[in-house]
Amino acid sequence: MNTSTWAKELQKSYQGMVNNVEKFVVKEGKSLQEAIHTAETTLENAKETSLDAIKEASKHLEDNLQIWIETAEEINQAYKDEINFDLAFASSSVSEKFKNIANSNTAQLIEFTTKLKAQAQAATADSHMSVHEEHNQWSSEHGLWLDEIELWGKDRDNALKKLVTIEAALKQHEKALLEHSQVIKAHSNLEHKHEIAIADAEKDPSNQTSQIADETLQTLHLKERQIHAQHAEFHQAAKANHYKIMAMVNMLYKQTQKTK
Repeated sequence: MNTSTWAKELQKSYQGMVNNVEKFVVKEGKSLQEAIHTAETTLENAKETSLDAIKEASKHLEDNLQIWIETAEEINQAYKDEINFDLAFASSSVSEKFKNIANSNTAQLIEFTTKLKAQAQAATADSHMSVHEEHNQWSSEHGLWLDEIELWGKDRDNALKKLVTIEAALKQHEKALLEHSQVIKAHSNLEHKHEIAIADAEKDPSNQTSQIADETLQTLHLKERQIHAQHAEFHQAAKANHYKIMAMVNMLYKQTQKTK
């Protein structure tokens, strides 16, 4: 099977896996692992793609779902850290309390808010707050706001410094990926030479030169296998890291566009 045909079959299998897993998880309430297993069986029974393509598509889907979940956790943690920083005077469990409050009954929240407003209005009416007192309150609030703006300025300056560091890290990431690409190409060239040596040996078993070259490369093949495994592990880690960084950068970019 040529590369183009395999790519099309893999793409078809991957799309089938995604569609089936979504159906089994959302509509039938299966666990993610059960859904993936059932989706594999469904595609195998359909016999529209090869078993190899189904297994490869299933592996890609599991890897991508893991990256998606890890990325979502990273972004949620970024939000949580920011909230805890903004409310540093509160306990470390404040974010969990926010979650519990948000998940409580909506009607109870509305009733609670209504009572607070009624109490505030009654207190204002009873006290007959004068304009002078209100001005004093505003003055106090203005002082607090100005202090906060000054602190935000320091935060902004620190953020700009961090952005410089982030930019340098992205460039370093680009350099690492370029080196990774070059190593992959070099490894592919070595594999190609090995294939040629094997073909020559098969054509003429009596050719001593071909046999020696083939035996030499066979010895190197064990080392090649180890190198390939190392780069496979590195590639998966780089892939996950890349998606996490891009997700956070895009989230930051979209948030800054809202402030314009």
